[in-house]
Amino acid sequence: MEYVKIMHRTLPSMNSLVCFEAVYRLGSITLAAEELNMTQSAVSRRIQVLESQLGQSLFRRERKRLFLEPAAENYGKDMSQILSEIEASTARFLSHNQSIGLLTVAVPPTFGSRWLVPKLNNFIAEHPGLDLNLVSKIRPFNFDQEDIDMAIHFGNPEWPGAKLQYLMPEFVIPVCSPALISQTQPENIVEILDFPLVHHTTRPALWQTWCQYFELPSNKIKSGPRFEHYAHVIQAAVNGIGFALIPDFLVRNEILRGDLIVPVQGRMKCEEAYYFSWPNKRRGDQRIETFSKWIIRQCAPAA
Repeated sequence: MEYVKIMHRTLPSMNSLVCFEAVYRLGSITLAAEELNMTQSAVSRRIQVLESQLGQSLFRRERKRLFLEPAAENYGKDMSQILSEIEASTARFLSHNQSIGLLTVAVPPTFGSRWLVPKLNNFIAEHPGLDLNLVSKIRPFNFDQEDIDMAIHFGNPEWPGAKLQYLMPEFVIPVCSPALISQTQPENIVEILDFPLVHHTTRPALWQTWCQYFELPSNKIKSGPRFEHYAHVIQAAVNGIGFALIPDFLVRNEILRGDLIVPVQGRMKCEEAYYFSWPNKRRGDQRIETFSKWIIRQCAPAA
């Protein structure tokens, strides 16, 4: 068996762990082999070595298909996180100078793809020596347990062990596909509740809060399909599944194209807002100061 002994601890080989993580993440030995530039048999051997070292199977093989054993699910998640942290730490070490190098920023997925990424050309042009590594995070996390330099946070100004700086407010609007109301159009906001509603799982009380804001009968809120990411909520609305409450800045393009409409005005300012957050241990980090000054300028019109 192949082991690496460090400080009297016995660890599986890094090569085996890398192969296992790739198969776990991609769900396929073939895809893992392509990503790692290895043969399928070499990846399979590494997995077998790791299973032998651990004393139990990681995958179940049925009819040439691979199924993850239940006990291996958390192990795979841990390996993905650990290898990502090693990669980020290595890039940070190689950058040497804090004024240049790599800055890892956690962002809400749809905020990142629809608002932040389209603006990054400007940042890259102004700061060619600072590379950004964007990772998706829906909820606050422990900075001490993840190799992340700063985060964009939506919610209340609360994050234990971290500093928060206000960026901008959020306004949600009720939107739908033109096809949804082709037969019957709501004449006022209360009639929106007569239509199917799309829900956001990380903000399950949003429709209820909206009803309270406009003094509407919340008992008329219908259950409906639920999605974790705003990108999926938006697509569901575009496809005519129902009305959705979406931050207005996330659906400007869909409204301009006519994929979504706002048939009745019902814009609500949310109690939560956007902040950027950084851990106390990163105080004085020039990379964070550089990025924070830039993103504050981008948010200034909304703020």
